[in-house]
Amino acid sequence: MVRPKFLVAGGLILGSLVFLMYNGINDAMVRYHEVPEVLAQPTGFTEASIRLKGQVKPGTVHLYKRQSKVDFEVYDQASGLSLPVTYEGDIPDTFQERAEVVLEGRYHEDDEQFRATILLAKCPSKYEKSDDEPEAVIASSATLNE
Repeated sequence: MVRPKFLVAGGLILGSLVFLMYNGINDAMVRYHEVPEVLAQPTGFTEASIRLKGQVKPGTVHLYKRQSKVDFEVYDQASGLSLPVTYEGDIPDTFQERAEVVLEGRYHEDDEQFRATILLAKCPSKYEKSDDEPEAVIASSATLNE
């Protein structure tokens, strides 16, 4: 026969584990949005970290030489809307103008700026077909890399 104190202790342990897992999953979830969504309703994005996807707007990149810091604008190609971004940290080698980026951070309504804590730049494909390459060259490079 199982003693009641073991049932109560087991229930408390199980309840604590479920509570900790739920809070951990909620804290780790980061919602994904695009530039037009953030600009349409900026007050809704100031309290939690979000992921933001877009492209680096040409002519807006300002690298700080003595710091690992960059200011730029991320824009949505479909709508043309852009949002200023500040990022401090390791800057990926693939970061450049017109690069597709995914940012994680918070929107600050007071200065209308997105402060990123994570910056990921999409790596351009080495094997995309260019207009001046013949089909045979692309086919042979594709078979070498399989």
